[in-house]
Amino acid sequence: MPEDLDLDALVERARLDAATRRSDEAAAAAVLRLLAEADGAMPLDALLRAGARREVVAALVDPDASTDKRRKQRARLGIVGDVPTVWLTATGWQATGRSSGREVVPTADTITHAMAPARLAAWLATRNLAAYGVSVRATWGPSCRRWSEEVSARAWARLRTAADGSGTVGALTGGLIPDALLVEGWSGPQAAAFYQQAWGVAPESQDDLTEVVVAVEVEDSRKAADPLRSKVDRWDAALGDLAAARAVLWVVRTREVADRLRGLGVDDPQRRPWQVLVPGPAVGLGGEDIGPVQRTWWPQLVPAQQG
Repeated sequence: MPEDLDLDALVERARLDAATRRSDEAAAAAVLRLLAEADGAMPLDALLRAGARREVVAALVDPDASTDKRRKQRARLGIVGDVPTVWLTATGWQATGRSSGREVVPTADTITHAMAPARLAAWLATRNLAAYGVSVRATWGPSCRRWSEEVSARAWARLRTAADGSGTVGALTGGLIPDALLVEGWSGPQAAAFYQQAWGVAPESQDDLTEVVVAVEVEDSRKAADPLRSKVDRWDAALGDLAAARAVLWVVRTREVADRLRGLGVDDPQRRPWQVLVPGPAVGLGGEDIGPVQRTWWPQLVPAQQG
């Protein structure tokens, strides 16, 4: 036995190794959460800008990085439309708590859709909202799923006390997951006046000024073949019968989808008073010219910040 073998030193080394492994796993878990919140895939540069460390991403996507051959790969790296992109495998989804998630190789359309909430948030950050005493926070991923659970609970409660002849409230018992949520806060001496200018109605209470929830649905060419009527009806029930949000923004990137939504009453203040049509190019998401809208979402009227 070597004379210089020091058990205490070996114990300390084991502690350091364990701490390093825990730190690496925590960093990897954070990257997996970022991917899950973006529908499972993100362009590599966007993932790095969101705070993921290069070495952690490399370890996740390198099939030979793990010394434990029993551990399956949790993320992959590939080229999607000439853009390096990272996406979750089924094992990666399981690591984020989504046991039903499966690996889906992203396309350019799915990546565009997944990144839409972050791009909308970036556009909002360019507006001089503070000049009007208002803040708008964008959130997506888990927060949208939690909000959907609240919608489900409200729907069940509503069914216990009221008839549902059309079945639209009953359809909400399974929830309703938007692509993003916007949370507005209005403050200052002109808060109530600015709120009324923005939404066309006076706030009912201080609660309305403190927190206004607005849902976001991003409709693009990827969804062009999907039926929209039931979805529009469910939003009517969520906004009207359940008062779950102030409005829903339909952010649209193609004229075809915009015209279909118009035919269903979106952008018509009489038919769907709280369903607002928003052109993708006007809010930093790109797309086609969808033609004039009857009412403009109020942040589009706020000047950009200077400097």
